[in-house]
Amino acid sequence: MESPLKFMAMSSDQDTDILACTHDRLSGLPDQVMYHIFSFLGANDTARLGLVSKRFKKVCSSSPYLNFVADFDSGSDHSCLRTRYTDFCSYVDKVLRSREKTGEGLVRLLVHWFCKQRRFDIGGTVVNSWVTIATKCGVEELDMLVHVDPLRGYSLPDCVYKCESLRALKLNLQMGRFSFQILGFDWLKDLWLDSVTIGDKYFGQRISDWCKCLKRLTLENVDGINDLTLTSSSLEELEISGCRFPSSFSGGKFSISSSSFKVLTISRCQFKALWHVNLTCLSLENLTVQDSEFGRVFVCKIDCESLETLEVCGSNFLEACQLLVDCPSFIYAMISSCRFANVCFLNIKSFSLEGLTLSECKFSSLEIGSQYSKPKKEIKVGTGPCRRIIMKAENLETLNVSSSDAYSYEFPLSISAPKLKDLWWTGDPVDFSYLNQGMVSLLNARIHIKPTCQHRSEESDRRCKHSKSLIYCAAKLLQCLSEARFLSINTWPIEIFFMQNVSPIVFKKLQNLVLLIDGSFADQIPIIASFLKGLPNLRRLIIKCDQISHELSDPNLIDLLGLNSRSFNLTGIGQDLKNVKIEAVLGQGQWCVQNAGKRR
Repeated sequence: MESPLKFMAMSSDQDTDILACTHDRLSGLPDQVMYHIFSFLGANDTARLGLVSKRFKKVCSSSPYLNFVADFDSGSDHSCLRTRYTDFCSYVDKVLRSREKTGEGLVRLLVHWFCKQRRFDIGGTVVNSWVTIATKCGVEELDMLVHVDPLRGYSLPDCVYKCESLRALKLNLQMGRFSFQILGFDWLKDLWLDSVTIGDKYFGQRISDWCKCLKRLTLENVDGINDLTLTSSSLEELEISGCRFPSSFSGGKFSISSSSFKVLTISRCQFKALWHVNLTCLSLENLTVQDSEFGRVFVCKIDCESLETLEVCGSNFLEACQLLVDCPSFIYAMISSCRFANVCFLNIKSFSLEGLTLSECKFSSLEIGSQYSKPKKEIKVGTGPCRRIIMKAENLETLNVSSSDAYSYEFPLSISAPKLKDLWWTGDPVDFSYLNQGMVSLLNARIHIKPTCQHRSEESDRRCKHSKSLIYCAAKLLQCLSEARFLSINTWPIEIFFMQNVSPIVFKKLQNLVLLIDGSFADQIPIIASFLKGLPNLRRLIIKCDQISHELSDPNLIDLLGLNSRSFNLTGIGQDLKNVKIEAVLGQGQWCVQNAGKRR
């Protein structure tokens, strides 16, 4: 049986049109709708689609979206390549010349020229002739990919700078050098530079001066930017991805000052020099830094009225870093999966700050033979070790911390948050000795800290617990939690605390306690009883065990825990004896008062 495409090719033109209109709804759509659908097709797909019928051929040739992709395989013989080269250039010339004669508008022109043999590498000469015709047709979007001679570089034709219809420009030079002409893009709104080498140290200022209407700037795999200073009043979004910012003697400057700027995204970039980032943008809402590396001291100052979120993840800071955020509307910050080799100072000034998450970060020394040298001036953030994270947030209400075993108990963390209400902390133990004791506003705390390192014997396990003054650190942690009213905590830090302490820490305000049992519940009953002595106002106690524990069903459990059996009731929650709830019982006097109230 013949395939549908082969059958249509064997039919007459009239039969083909009838068949296309009969068997598909696409042919019956208006031209403008078909133009929009065809705009999502690749160049080869569009060319093949034009062979289906006269209707499709007409739509493809008159479409305002023209895509031309040439990929010459170096494995072909010389005559074959020359034929393909000639046919391709003739075809593009024919289509564009026809479009110029008819005066039909052009929304997008895409020209991607891949050539692996130098003799067929047209560079920008032929492509510029096609671009010139496109500007005469009122093109709105230009998407160009060409190979560029590294000695000569590439410049756009003058007509592109003067094209009033042009709104978007995407340029890929395969790491070739690109230089601007002193003409300007007065109507350009979207500029995308991909795989381009910039040799102009005033690149940022030229963008600001010449692109009066630019709203979005994308720099992808761009090399050679020593100074990026943007003062555009129209710029709203900046995305920097895979860029390399080379080192310089005086360091680099990254500065954005714009009243309309809203979104900044930095991903997979390398900053080798000492970089100072200054963001003075009244409308900035989101700032994201992902998978980047900062080789020297990194200082980021953010002074924006509208900034709401800050995310720094998967990045390496090979020297000290400062993040100074002064934004009244700032709501949430997250620092995750980052590596620090020195002090990290995070200072957030915001009246609207609700949450801060520090997750899976770690410290590591600089590798031997690193190309980065130490800065001449160190960042001074107060006394204490140089390897720590310092967080200052006067209005912070929620803090979420997740630590990992890579800390090796050498992760000093200093927190200054007098208005902190909710604390979530999970992971491995760290150095809690720099935690402030003044968490007077703390209401809720959920703590699950336990080392993931495994030991072959109980003796080595105890040595690990004693190392790095973990007993003292556990005491500091419990002191910081002493103002909480609700506490969910596993028994590991409690066990560590009572290894050298007899008197418990008093939790005067604690009313609800959830204990997560690590290991055997029977072995930890004495430790739990000692801890409960410091809870004079406890009203509800919930015990959860990972393992089945028959001790939870013991009728003398309340007495074993040191609680008054007349003041507490014992209730089993799980039938597998993994959960138990112990609640306080109202006194007889209170019960009489309540009944009296009901009688009235």
